[in-house]
Amino acid sequence: MIVVTGANGPLGRLVVDHLLTRIPAGELAVSVRDPAQATRPADQGVRVRHGDFDRPKTLRDAFAGATTVLINATNYGTASETRARQQAAAVDAALAAGAGRVVFTGWQDLDRCPLDFVRDFAAAEKLVATSGTGWTILRMLYGMAASLDRDVRSSMDTGTLTAPAGDARATPAAVTDLAEATANVLTESGHEGRTYELTGPDAISWHDLASLASTLAGREIRYRPVSDEECRAQWAAAGWPAPAIEMLIAYYGAFRSGWADTPRPDLADLLHRPATSSLDAVRQASLS
Repeated sequence: MIVVTGANGPLGRLVVDHLLTRIPAGELAVSVRDPAQATRPADQGVRVRHGDFDRPKTLRDAFAGATTVLINATNYGTASETRARQQAAAVDAALAAGAGRVVFTGWQDLDRCPLDFVRDFAAAEKLVATSGTGWTILRMLYGMAASLDRDVRSSMDTGTLTAPAGDARATPAAVTDLAEATANVLTESGHEGRTYELTGPDAISWHDLASLASTLAGREIRYRPVSDEECRAQWAAAGWPAPAIEMLIAYYGAFRSGWADTPRPDLADLLHRPATSSLDAVRQASLS
């Protein structure tokens, strides 16, 4: 039996949908913090179990009978130290349940990422890889396309795409591709002991995002790089909370440092087909 955690979230829901095209519903269970919200998998015949990463006992019960557990660590808004504790609890619970395999969703391009608030992913990956069970690590950032789409959408309102991205490039992947690839890994053999970097197939710039905005808006929109200071003042004037501003400033700084700018073939390999282009991944995010 496969147990999917975080099945009420954007990625988890799609993973479950793909799994149901590959295996019977009776061979699948979902672990969610709020079972009442998991009406869709329940209606599809999937077992819904209460599993709260902050309550390890519930995870042991949720993972009972699992042969494979997907630890869906895409709770990006959680504080690093809290997320580290949650991830460790999930790994321990999978081992206690006797799962022969753990699939873990890590952070894209982790080895080159300068962001302090994702350092816990390195420790979690090590914990998974040294757990003594079969394991696969899927490094991804399903929200990257949506975050870049916010720049596109904002520019359509203002007429100019402004961001502190400099001449950075990014490799967003389509969340639909990430979910399909994850389902393939969960149901295929040959992925044990592997770490995959799941990126879009090409690197795009903020000039490319401005071109997309121009197409969507039906008028020319140009990209204007701005400084961190200008963005900080602009966002503060709009009433954004200071912690959110600083996190975004750091996020753009990571892009400028070269993080996440290198396309990898792993996503297409896992999909057994070409991956959605990075610009189309952003376009898809605007439609979701």
